[in-house]
Amino acid sequence: MGFSEGNAFWYDQVRSNIKGADPSVLMEWAEIVERKSKKACGDGTARVIFRGTVDEENKFSLDVDATDPDAIVCLLNAIQSCLDLMPAVPKMLYSSMMDAIATQAEEKGRLDGPWHF
Repeated sequence: MGFSEGNAFWYDQVRSNIKGADPSVLMEWAEIVERKSKKACGDGTARVIFRGTVDEENKFSLDVDATDPDAIVCLLNAIQSCLDLMPAVPKMLYSSMMDAIATQAEEKGRLDGPWHF
């Protein structure tokens, strides 16, 4: 994941939200967000990736990518549309993620992706 110098706090904030959370709940919401963003973009390919996985140690990780400005908007809108429905921990995680995506997109017009948390 690449952030400009001084913005690495987003990464720390996102990672701290993952610790201690129920991986299955994070995974469920990642699937919902990815599905909504792909539908909004008419994405039959891989323009938007928001894929959660759970490893053998029951740790959650998330791969994030949006290949163009329209895909970034679709992803941000999908996250925003889900936030009020989420339990507290996923809401904090995905809200932080949304802020990080928006900040980097505003600074660079794209994501330095793909990101892996």
